[in-house]
Amino acid sequence: MKMDDVLGLVREGRLGDATRAIQDRLGRNGASDAAERPMRDVTPRPASLAGPAMRAKPRVRPKPKARARAGADALLSEGGRWERRSGVLPHRLFVPAEPDPTAPLVVMLHGCTQDPEDFARGTRMNHAAGAIGAYVLWPEQTRAANPNGCWNWFEPAHQGRGGEPGAIAALIGGLRAEIGDRPACVAGLSAGGAMAAVLGARYPETVAAVGIHSGLPVGSARDVPSAFAAMGQGGAQAVALARPAILFHGEADRTVSPRNADAFGAPSGGRSVTEGGRRATVSVRGGARAMEAWRVEGLGHAWSGGSAAGSHADPAGPDATAHMLRFFQDHAKR
Repeated sequence: MKMDDVLGLVREGRLGDATRAIQDRLGRNGASDAAERPMRDVTPRPASLAGPAMRAKPRVRPKPKARARAGADALLSEGGRWERRSGVLPHRLFVPAEPDPTAPLVVMLHGCTQDPEDFARGTRMNHAAGAIGAYVLWPEQTRAANPNGCWNWFEPAHQGRGGEPGAIAALIGGLRAEIGDRPACVAGLSAGGAMAAVLGARYPETVAAVGIHSGLPVGSARDVPSAFAAMGQGGAQAVALARPAILFHGEADRTVSPRNADAFGAPSGGRSVTEGGRRATVSVRGGARAMEAWRVEGLGHAWSGGSAAGSHADPAGPDATAHMLRFFQDHAKR
């Protein structure tokens, strides 16, 4: 039937006949078109045999960088759980799978340009702490407080009781109320090491021991120019540490001079040890203000024995994480 005839049926009101005629016309034309087109093979195939284009849900492999980041992020929760938290400062908390009430609370202060995730990957402190059932608190410096993410250790407002040290101490107090009143030990790298020193000098009732890696002594700077002078030439300690301390510093550090380790009053002499393919000189002093100083040959401005998954970490050299945790356990018990 021609389209003129279909239109005639519509004008006569015979809509049913017009509909059937249209369907019949479309059916015949469709069959004719199909005969002229080659048929496509639509036979279902097993997924294992079909090519990628035939699979209903193609498998997308993550890019190499994404796979590497996923692997690095797994370091954050080795032996426990990684939590993002807010409060007086944004922070992260590593919760061990099997907490030990006798283990110290470890507080880790990152360096400039780092954040808690980066610092945790580079030090692998969570992995080590999880093995002994220790919690790890990771405070974060905001970019609003410092554009480079540095703790403001060089400003007088953050060298006493208050400011950023006060905020970190408040975090420690709040967490103790939650997990139990266990000794807190604070460690940091570079600017974080300098801030750990402030806590060790100004908050002896809160901190049991400190770990200072590539850091600077308390009061060695009063502003940005004096901070750069202390970093380059070594600063003078204006306020002594009130708690036991373990120091790590690379002899090849061109960012923070190793003279700063001496400015903390590190004992001279010592014994030579080789760990992780590098030699270090270790000097020890006992007493109420015990100190253990590691001077690592060939180490630059990086966490000794760290993981390449994080920045400012050197896999070679003595394992600073293991030695600091050992020192913390010893002095937390005392």
